[in-house]
Amino acid sequence: MPVLIFILGLIATIAIWSWRIRMARGAAHEAFKVAEAAANMPRKLAFRYKASKNGLSLIQDPREAAAIMMMEIARARGGPVTERQSEAIELEIRQNFAFSAMEAEDLAAHAAWVTNSAPPPGETMRRLSALIINSPDLGPKEVVDLDAMLVNVSEAEGVPTRDQLALLQVYRDKAGLKT
Repeated sequence: MPVLIFILGLIATIAIWSWRIRMARGAAHEAFKVAEAAANMPRKLAFRYKASKNGLSLIQDPREAAAIMMMEIARARGGPVTERQSEAIELEIRQNFAFSAMEAEDLAAHAAWVTNSAPPPGETMRRLSALIINSPDLGPKEVVDLDAMLVNVSEAEGVPTRDQLALLQVYRDKAGLKT
C-alpha cells in the first residue's frame, strides 16, 4: 500500500510539474509574440504611412518607373494583362536592367500592384515620364531605349491599339521624341 501511495504521489507530482511547465511555455510564447510585435512596430508604422500615400509619389527609381509605364502600356490594350505581355515586360526588364528572372518577375508584380491604385493611365505616364526625363542618371540613349521597350510591350499581342499609341505619344511628347 505505501508503494501504491508513493506511485500515485509521484504521478501527481509529475502531472503538476508538467502542467506548470506547459503553462510557463505558453506564457513565454505569448511574451515572445508581444516582444516581436513591439520590435516590428516601427516598420509596420512606416509601411502604413507609405501605403496611405499615393503609390506614384513613392516612385524614385527610374527602373521602377519604366516597369510601371510598361505595365500601363500593356493594360491599355483592354482587359487583363496577357501572358505574352507579361513575358515581354519581364524580358525587357532582364535585358535592359540586367535583372535576374526572379528580380524581373518581382518588379513586374510590383508594377502591376502600383498600377491598380494609380491615377488614370495618361496622368501616370505624364508623371513617370517626367521622372525619367529629369533623372540625372539617364541620358538620351536611355530615354530612346525606354521608348523601344514601350513599343515592344505594346506590340506583344500584335498591332498596338489606339489607347496604347496614345500612351506612347504621351511619353514621346514629354521626352521630346519624334514619332
